[in-house]
Amino acid sequence: MREATPWIRGFPASVSPGTPWTVLFFPHSGGSAGSYRDLAAQLAGTARTACVEYPGRAERVREPLFTDVRVLADQVADAVAGARGDGPMIFFGHSLGAVVAYEVLRRMPDQRQLVLVASGHPAPSRLTLSGLLDDGGSAAPDERLAALVRSLGGADADLLEHPLLRQVFLPVIRSDLLAHSRYRPDPDSVVGCPVIALMGAADPLTTAPDVQAWERHTTSGLRVHVFPGGHFFTNRHPREVADVLRRVMTTDRNAPLR
Repeated sequence: MREATPWIRGFPASVSPGTPWTVLFFPHSGGSAGSYRDLAAQLAGTARTACVEYPGRAERVREPLFTDVRVLADQVADAVAGARGDGPMIFFGHSLGAVVAYEVLRRMPDQRQLVLVASGHPAPSRLTLSGLLDDGGSAAPDERLAALVRSLGGADADLLEHPLLRQVFLPVIRSDLLAHSRYRPDPDSVVGCPVIALMGAADPLTTAPDVQAWERHTTSGLRVHVFPGGHFFTNRHPREVADVLRRVMTTDRNAPLR
């Protein structure tokens, strides 16, 4: 896969000769390509790695934030179609990134060489995020949002300790969460590729039934992996998550998941 400015940013990683796979990462709310640097490093020598860069952050900080997951998916799908090579790909999305990856994948006319890894997210049909941004009148909106970010334990929480960075970061995550909470899948929407669902055992935003419901959204089978930790278990266990991806890349793609 080639870089496709401004949407797709490649990671500088060595790739073994003959490696056909590409892993394309989709960030969580408030995240950017830098959020996947450690996980991409774990895959050096195994796969090419790249990340979708949403508008309004990092090098795209001067661009308007997105407000609609479907419109975002249309734009990313166009970029992927223009940059994609002939080899197989894993679309890896965490939290918000899982539904963005899902919607982008649905727009791919040929899904035979694609795999969706949906991390830290319930199945689209089980999505209920509307209450996350309701302050209930008990706290200032910024403080409630900051408390939510801290409670989930992501690396981005450190930005809240710096007043200037906080002013930049909170509007981004608020906009992402609003777009995320408004998203609803088309009725009975599915993809034709396998889905691998990852979840943290103590994640307050997911449950085992919610994650298992991904099986309703694929015609090619679901496999679920549970990790210790909360919502951002991927930050604590990058090696183990990379091991799951490596197993995907060494499994017969024509064999249905069980």
